[in-house]
Amino acid sequence: MAGQEYGTASLGGNLSLPYLTDWFRVTAQPLMRFRQACDVKEAIGTGKGNTFQWDIIANVATQGTTLVETNTMPATNFTITKGSCTVYEFGNSIPLTRLLKEMSEIEVKQLLRKSLVNDMPKAYDQYIYNNCIKTTPLIAQADGGTDTALAELMTDGTGDAANAASCWLHTGHITSLVDLMKERNIPAFDGENYLCIAHPTTLTSLRNSLVSINQYTNLGYTKILSGEIGSYGGVRFVEQTNVAKVTPTNAGAGSWAAFIGGEAIVEAVSVPDELIEKEVTDYKRSLGLAWYGITGFTPAFPHSYTTGSDDVRIVLWWTNASNPAA
Repeated sequence: MAGQEYGTASLGGNLSLPYLTDWFRVTAQPLMRFRQACDVKEAIGTGKGNTFQWDIIANVATQGTTLVETNTMPATNFTITKGSCTVYEFGNSIPLTRLLKEMSEIEVKQLLRKSLVNDMPKAYDQYIYNNCIKTTPLIAQADGGTDTALAELMTDGTGDAANAASCWLHTGHITSLVDLMKERNIPAFDGENYLCIAHPTTLTSLRNSLVSINQYTNLGYTKILSGEIGSYGGVRFVEQTNVAKVTPTNAGAGSWAAFIGGEAIVEAVSVPDELIEKEVTDYKRSLGLAWYGITGFTPAFPHSYTTGSDDVRIVLWWTNASNPAA
């Protein structure tokens, strides 16, 4: 009898996947670090091309000031530019045979799901780091390469070639970086604090100084970020291992650390992440499972804005002299 059936994916078997997709998203979300720093914008809809745009409203051209009673009210305007984000297909799959499924003494598909859950956060976080974080023109290092109390900021996307940092990230650097970011009018990530994402070893020298999660949740924080280990000096710190370390020029200097302000990275979602069963082929002998999504990530303000620009919202602590984007 012709009709829908559960045993054939194309005729109904795929209808069971929304539950697995929900499980997939809930399980994978805590494994992501950089993606949680993105501002999500909907780019859903077919036939719209692969470029998503949104409006960027600039400050008014002429600032307000005192008024003279008999003079007319001053008038000004603001410019509107377009932010642009290209969306791409992301995904990965694991094929398997029916023989393996039927003969295995363990639940093979469960192993596939766990493997795909571990794969997706790495894929997204690495893309965000490579395309949105290390492309920032704002590079910070220890002042002179060795000062533990002061940070210096370069605005051309390269480190200080004469003074490659040879010390760890210290509390003095955090205070100095917060001042530098505030004076560039970089808004706070959560309204009060900036966000720092780094490897556990990069934060080694800071660990004893951090206000622990247990302490500051009692002070009013309602959302704890995945991997968050504490705060210090107006910065919330998140550990990550999805993106590899960079070996420092000088041993013992740690690796990179990304300091992120508000409205720093845009995620344009066209097709939310989902788990997809492979279309059954070869008389149901060829099986498989994949994760899939159509989305894009971009700095909210183009990183081509370099010296003198207050629009870039990401500062990369970098211990090497070479360009991190190289």
